[in-house]
Amino acid sequence: MLNDLKIKKLKPTDKVYRVADHSGLCLEIRPAGSKFWRYRYRFHGTAKMLTIGQYPEISLAYARAKTMEYREQLAKDVDPVSFQKNEKKSAIQSHVDTFEAVANEYLETKKNLKSKDWTTLRIRYLKKDIYPAIQNKPIKDVDSLDVKEILDNAIARISSGGIHTGEVKTTLVRQIIGEVMRYAIVTKRITNDPTYALRGYIQRPEVEHAKPVDAADRPYIMFKIDNYNGFQSIKNALKVLIYSMLRSIEIRRGEKRFIDFEEKTWTIPVASRKEIQEGKRNMKKNRTHIVPLSDQVLEIIKKQFELYPDSEYIFPGDNGVSMIGKTTLNMAFKNMGFPHITMHDFRATASTDLYEADFNSDWIELQLAHVKGDKTRASYDHAKWMSGRREMMQTWANMVDGWSSKADQSIIDEYNLFKPKKKPLD
Repeated sequence: MLNDLKIKKLKPTDKVYRVADHSGLCLEIRPAGSKFWRYRYRFHGTAKMLTIGQYPEISLAYARAKTMEYREQLAKDVDPVSFQKNEKKSAIQSHVDTFEAVANEYLETKKNLKSKDWTTLRIRYLKKDIYPAIQNKPIKDVDSLDVKEILDNAIARISSGGIHTGEVKTTLVRQIIGEVMRYAIVTKRITNDPTYALRGYIQRPEVEHAKPVDAADRPYIMFKIDNYNGFQSIKNALKVLIYSMLRSIEIRRGEKRFIDFEEKTWTIPVASRKEIQEGKRNMKKNRTHIVPLSDQVLEIIKKQFELYPDSEYIFPGDNGVSMIGKTTLNMAFKNMGFPHITMHDFRATASTDLYEADFNSDWIELQLAHVKGDKTRASYDHAKWMSGRREMMQTWANMVDGWSSKADQSIIDEYNLFKPKKKPLD
């Protein structure tokens, strides 16, 4: 058996030679003078040998301990050479398959399938809430406790701002982690999704559905829009949103090319795959949607074309060219004194009032773009019911105009008396 004194006395020769210790362990002395621990064994009748490491960096005691490990593996019918190769491969793979690396790979696969907004949203929450906890952790080692800690920290971060309680956005954080995990399962990195156990951990608040605008508010809506100290395009956009039953995204992204003055229609086309990738979806459901235009809407749109000839949008933002911001319309209503009214409430109002006026339910649902079935059937219905829907939209616009007749003149007079006077132009 070897000891450190004997090992130091071993001198190199012009050929490699080995000196046995015991149990298959030996020290290999090479002509250059280096000494390496080697383990010799037989596996299924075949002679094999593997390197443990160089002496003195690898001590005699450590080499003997590793020899015992290899003998235990042989007793279990495991080849130590294959086991060592798999360990190295696993260590390399763990470095390659960190959560961040797999997440980046997942996002890359979606680059040509999803919009830029979709990708940007995920990168934002990955950086803010997910990477600080598991960025460099091998994805196979991420467990439900890791996910729970991320969710707890995310809801604390979001709710600390005082604007949101955090449940909805924290649920999105869990969803993003789950997307990456399921991609890892498909690509055979892992076998289980640790987010599955936490599906009900974050209780989302009840959704506040759109509700019809209160009768007490209706008489003053158009009056306050007219007297709003804001950009004319925003005021006109608000009016058309109310008259047309369109969503705010459809108003914001409405382009002049969608308008046919002869047919008196606003046709929202299907967005191409490239447009969707660039975040240019024209409406919530990516399908053709035709809006018959009332006289009131036509008049406003004609004015917009005259006021903003250089913009591709019907209702540009403050610079007169670019698209209106995402929150601009709702913020305008809040500034007018209607913080309790959202843009979607006007769609609920139109739906309720038109049902009560006994209009065809199919016309109403189609006008709201609540279309079921295939796109071909939807296009057929648009053409089939155009005459009836045109009458319905004109009736709705007249009903909206009728709100103002119920306003309390004393309140309007008081408003006009104290509203800020416009300064004369120099």
